[in-house]
Amino acid sequence: PRRPPSERPAIIDQFASLLELEYEAGPVYRIPPALPLDPSVHIEADLARLVDANPGNWHPIEWRELLTGQLGPVTIATVDDRVASICHTPRPVTRFTAEAGVWTHADFRGRHFASATVAAWSHAPFGDRHLFYSTSHDNLSSQRVAARSNLIFLGWTHRLARPEDDLLFHPLCSLRS
Repeated sequence: PRRPPSERPAIIDQFASLLELEYEAGPVYRIPPALPLDPSVHIEADLARLVDANPGNWHPIEWRELLTGQLGPVTIATVDDRVASICHTPRPVTRFTAEAGVWTHADFRGRHFASATVAAWSHAPFGDRHLFYSTSHDNLSSQRVAARSNLIFLGWTHRLARPEDDLLFHPLCSLRS
């Protein structure tokens, strides 16, 4: 019988266990180019100003590389010089695609900062690349960001992968080499 994509087949757990792999799944959305910007949210234009504003969830070297663009395009919403939300590029930009990743500080969640940073990120010079936003099946907040941003639902991704400790850092971060 056909199952909704949010329900994984039981056989997946058996394969994952047998092969010592981790399973993750979730919806994926297309980001239309140049989403409308939210003028009520301050997107920091001078990222160098934020060198001492690391919200604490980035390694200092990774934070510096994020702010200098070494990890790909990034947009950061601030409130009173505090980082409220970040839309970054969690995987390397390819010839055809770029993917958005969002983090919002707990003090600012539910206030549309995430969708504002996604909109600003969509204005980065990506050329003709297809822009994507994906999340896990159980991250309902992230799915609400996609809905609020009017992203276009494409389908579900299902991934079996080896667990890797170094995935704690961005794939382009110098700490991974």
